[in-house]
Amino acid sequence: MLPTFLGLGAPKAATTWLAKCLSDHPDVFVADVKETKFFSWGHTVRDLDDYRKHFSDVNGETAVGEVTTSYLYWEGTVGRVHDVLPEVRLFVSLRNPIDQVYSHYWHLHRQNFHQEENPRPGSFEAALDMYPEKLLRPARYAEHLERWFQVFNRDQVHVLFYDDIQTEPGQVLEALYTFLGVDPSFRPARLRTNDKSVRRGTSPRNSIFERMYTGLYDGLTQYVYHPIKQWAGPAHAETLKNTLRVREVLESLFREEGYPDMASDTRERLRAHFADDIARLEGLTDRDLSHWT
Repeated sequence: MLPTFLGLGAPKAATTWLAKCLSDHPDVFVADVKETKFFSWGHTVRDLDDYRKHFSDVNGETAVGEVTTSYLYWEGTVGRVHDVLPEVRLFVSLRNPIDQVYSHYWHLHRQNFHQEENPRPGSFEAALDMYPEKLLRPARYAEHLERWFQVFNRDQVHVLFYDDIQTEPGQVLEALYTFLGVDPSFRPARLRTNDKSVRRGTSPRNSIFERMYTGLYDGLTQYVYHPIKQWAGPAHAETLKNTLRVREVLESLFREEGYPDMASDTRERLRAHFADDIARLEGLTDRDLSHWT
């Protein structure tokens, strides 16, 4: 079995929440691992047979899929997806790029920007200079959507917005369920229980707590999660991590909800950087995004 739909991203735009709400639907099957990265660079699933295993438990569901945020912006992904899944349905969630970049920074900061030896940048501004491909490039949404629209019909791509998820999540889900061809009237329980998957994120309480958090997080990742992943496979490792709620426990001890305010001149720098892309995105989506600038 192969997917009938893919969630493309963007990073830090409520894709985890969307994946959970899709998984809650009785007619939707979502892969056991979010971020399989099969079609993008750095994928952990090496061949199509291994990829199929993520969907081996499908039991009559109408819509079958997975969500990987790097699919949106890795250039080679579009062609690879079309070669394997030419009829697939695609959805993407977009967030104000300035806020998205800042949230993504704190996410990558927690993971040392996926670097094993290089030190973390000392500030958000330093990170923008050190890692523009990781931070700025994923948020150029129009640039990426134009690439997808060159290969896939527009009626195969459903664009939704983080702003709407925040203000009218039920309507967002109804439209997404409709797009995927399943019962749009279904409402997952997390809509009624103030689910925290759509949240502001976390940042360090102070430098001492941050060093403690980093040491524990890196140690658990290197000496526990990665060995389990190699031994039992990514699905079992991910299940164990989610069951034990390792990240949530560490964050509750050493971090606080929300981020420090972004410097006003940095916000202006990002506003100028994304202005042209936002204007193009308005044309692509027929959506007024003036509040983003």
